[in-house]
Amino acid sequence: MKRIPFSQIIKNTQVDIRREYDRLFSMLYVQETQNDITLRDFCSNCFSSLPFRGTCISLDDFDDFYGYHFTKKPQDFNLDYLVSFCEYSYNLVYHSKSPGNVMFAPVLRHEMELYLQQVMNVVESIGYMKNKQGLITDFVPKDQTVISVAEIVDPNLSYKVLEYNHHLMKGDLERKKATLLVLADKLEPMRIPLSQINKPLESDLFFLLNEVQVRHNNIELGGKNYNSFIASMEEKTIEQWYDDMYQMCLLAFLELEHLDRKKRIAQLKTDIHNKT
Repeated sequence: MKRIPFSQIIKNTQVDIRREYDRLFSMLYVQETQNDITLRDFCSNCFSSLPFRGTCISLDDFDDFYGYHFTKKPQDFNLDYLVSFCEYSYNLVYHSKSPGNVMFAPVLRHEMELYLQQVMNVVESIGYMKNKQGLITDFVPKDQTVISVAEIVDPNLSYKVLEYNHHLMKGDLERKKATLLVLADKLEPMRIPLSQINKPLESDLFFLLNEVQVRHNNIELGGKNYNSFIASMEEKTIEQWYDDMYQMCLLAFLELEHLDRKKRIAQLKTDIHNKT
């Protein structure tokens, strides 16, 4: 039998999300550290110092309040389940490894760092990336267009740009609408230059923003912006239009960013022409 090179085996093997979950679950809940406790037990002991605990009095209370009931063999397992577990456990371990907490158990620092690295390896293997807001880290799908826009917009807006693709946003029309409103407000002062660059995009985008239940209430019967056609749309259809508007906003930001580049190219052409 022909030998298959190790490098080819590694490259061609697809990600087994169930196995990745099993590994992380075992590292957090099952494997005992050198201090004869699990990482989850250690995090539970440190719960009072966690910045996101709110009014919860214990990790068990926190899990129950927010509905975090991860099991070794979940029945309804999918990619979103894995991502949710990664987010939950990453934030839990990351904030439990503060200097004050590990002072009495320094050997745990290495094991906690190892766990955090394992989470990031899994996240990257499924094509996701960090999206941090304040003290909390979320994981969102990698999208080069989204990343490019997040890098050029105001830092306070970049989280919104990335957050739109978070799995918990699926079906949440109010949160998607809120993000679109923020993006629309940012683009509004730039409509004239956008129109000069790409008139159809500017016209179509702001038509949708104004007519499809974003900037105005188009579904309230008797309201001045009521539209019976929009009011009769199914929510999944409106969500698709929201997703289209989001992509168009991204394109608009990239078009505007290219405007400055076009000016510099024009100047370069002039300089080169004058030198010849």
